[in-house]
Amino acid sequence: MITKNARDVPPKHRREATRPPPGQRVLVARAMVRAALSIVAQLFLYYLLPFGRSLGGGVHAGLGIALAAALLAFAGIVGIQIRRIARSAYPGLRAAEAFAVSLPLFLLIFAGTYFVLGREQACAFTQAMTRTDALYFALTVFTTVGFGDIAPVTQTARIITMIQMLGNLVVVGLVAQIFLGAITAGIRRRASREPE
Repeated sequence: MITKNARDVPPKHRREATRPPPGQRVLVARAMVRAALSIVAQLFLYYLLPFGRSLGGGVHAGLGIALAAALLAFAGIVGIQIRRIARSAYPGLRAAEAFAVSLPLFLLIFAGTYFVLGREQACAFTQAMTRTDALYFALTVFTTVGFGDIAPVTQTARIITMIQMLGNLVVVGLVAQIFLGAITAGIRRRASREPE
């Protein structure tokens, strides 16, 4: 019996052996397009939503309730994504798509919160917050870059920033672990259905 070493295989055939089949490439392309369209749609909505009327004197309570409701909705969306990953024929692909959709949503929830807080309390941050400034600040907090050009000043702004910092750890650590667990469950499920 003659076995071929990887060096004995011509380069063209090595490339073909590592490429996914054409059907899987289409699935990957579709998933990438869906994720990109979802991100664009989320950004589009972020810039177009009116973010409600003035909260008046109840800035703290109203903003806290809105943030809590948005984070609960985010947790529900993550839960739905986990079920879809576990039931998917391609759990790894579904998990990557879910993460690409969930992470921007998480960041936009905080960007919207910072924008509303900055609009309601001009002194909440070191500068006035536009929507782009709020998104920029949410991204710098998430990536832990912390340039320092925008910083929370009031207690409310600092508390919300701390909540995002803790949420970042949860999203990166726990949600990624849950997605990986769902991938494993999906692979096991699919393997148990395939005939040997």
